[in-house]
Amino acid sequence: MFNTLKKLRIFFPFRKKDNKSEDSFSKAVKKIDFEKFQESIHYKIIDKAFFTNALTHRSFLKIRKDPQKFDLISNERLEFLGDAVLDLIVAEFLYRNFPLNEEGDLTKFRSILVNKRFLAERAKNIRIQDYLLASNTALKSIDQGYDAILADAYEALIGAIFLDSGYENAKKFLNHEIFSKLDIKWLNQFDENYKSRFLEYAQAHTDYIPEYKVIKEEGPEHHKLFTVEVHLAGHCLGIGKGKSKKQAEQESAKNALQNLDAIEKLGIKTKR
Repeated sequence: MFNTLKKLRIFFPFRKKDNKSEDSFSKAVKKIDFEKFQESIHYKIIDKAFFTNALTHRSFLKIRKDPQKFDLISNERLEFLGDAVLDLIVAEFLYRNFPLNEEGDLTKFRSILVNKRFLAERAKNIRIQDYLLASNTALKSIDQGYDAILADAYEALIGAIFLDSGYENAKKFLNHEIFSKLDIKWLNQFDENYKSRFLEYAQAHTDYIPEYKVIKEEGPEHHKLFTVEVHLAGHCLGIGKGKSKKQAEQESAKNALQNLDAIEKLGIKTKR
């Protein structure tokens, strides 16, 4: 334990050491079953300190009665590092494995693979919530569907692996957790750019492109509500509402994607 604390102090600016803070740190570490955690993430941990930090939500520090004598810090700095490492690894993977896709496609795929919703799903897959050091309120919010805490912890975990054993092992972790399961259909379920998806469908199956029309504006200038219709070959295929025109257009495109059978019924679907 002494060696772990010593290493941790090299990388993070902890406060003055005393026996009480060491006891607090030890109790926190004991809350994490590292044997099970290693099995869950398929990674052999070298320095537990990095991973204790990655699993420490800021709410855990706020419930302490002696915050000035507590050696842990939140995972926010590691999240920042992990986010950058994740971006680079995902970009490299997409560049090497999708040689026929253009820059716009690669950018879209990367945005899907690094968004909070997707990362939260990956975090749930390894049950990261079972190991988090967080307040009861924060843990309850996870049960109620608040995904940001899980996504942030997942990025912090990537940062911890990077510091623990380097870039290549961070790549191995993401290859096992994400890339080995990757295909276009799997990607599309996380793609929230419905306008782009509907445009791609229309171009592939018809001779028309979608047109968006604002049919109603409601409310005061600072709090407007827009209603938008999306048309294909003069036919309305979806209606959406939103606090901005873009949001309403996305909603109308989403509804159109759920109404694709109408395209064939209308006779505007072409045989390729």
